[in-house]
Amino acid sequence: MKKRVAPCCNDNPAGWRPLTAKQRLARLIVGIALTLVALALPWSPAGWIMLTVIAGWLGATHILAAAMAYPGCPELGAAPSLLLGRWVRIGCTPWRWLDAKLGLIAQ
Repeated sequence: MKKRVAPCCNDNPAGWRPLTAKQRLARLIVGIALTLVALALPWSPAGWIMLTVIAGWLGATHILAAAMAYPGCPELGAAPSLLLGRWVRIGCTPWRWLDAKLGLIAQ
């Protein structure tokens, strides 16, 4: 029987604790890469502009998550956490899975 995977961003932030240095570095690298992709995309047709805005948002929120050591979903929780002055707890299944696969979880 196939194991059911939780949705990307959910309201069940299991194991909520600040990111480790390795996890922060991983978020920073992804954020910088996405920001560079956004800067490299052309700004002419509407479709490219939308893709650039999305890549820019993803990049900026991952960089913000790395700076804040925010352990949840960077796209949905990092910016609101900064604006509200408290962590908005939104779990992130892909990052939890990737952290485990890359051995970035604190023991």
